Amino acid sequence: MAHVVDHPDRVFQMWQYSVSMKRLLLRSNRRDSFPSRIDVLFQNVKALKLPTLLHGLVIAEADSDEADRISRETGFLPDRETVIYSVRSPAYDGYVVAGVCVEAEDTMEYFEPSQLWPEP
Repeated sequence: MAHVVDHPDRVFQMWQYSVSMKRLLLRSNRRDSFPSRIDVLFQNVKALKLPTLLHGLVIAEADSDEADRISRETGFLPDRETVIYSVRSPAYDGYVVAGVCVEAEDTMEYFEPSQLWPEP
């Protein structure tokens, strides 16, 4: 199973969510030990099971057993437009059912908008 996002040493927060745009943004801000900010965007979100704070973040497409379990739980099946992502941290196993997951890393500040979710 190939990882889409692999940052087990960073703290991520649920940063923004839009029901109308079906977007979820997770963010790990800059710190003394990490000079960059990392944003992870899910687009066309259909279901999710995540805490708002993740100590460590590893995201991969769910394997077949996990995808079956999440499909039974959510009612969504993987297809051309829907991917079931496994979201893991050392203390949590969750998921996001969405169309796509992308990551961006930059050196911008806490208050600056994401390049993946620019302000209108």
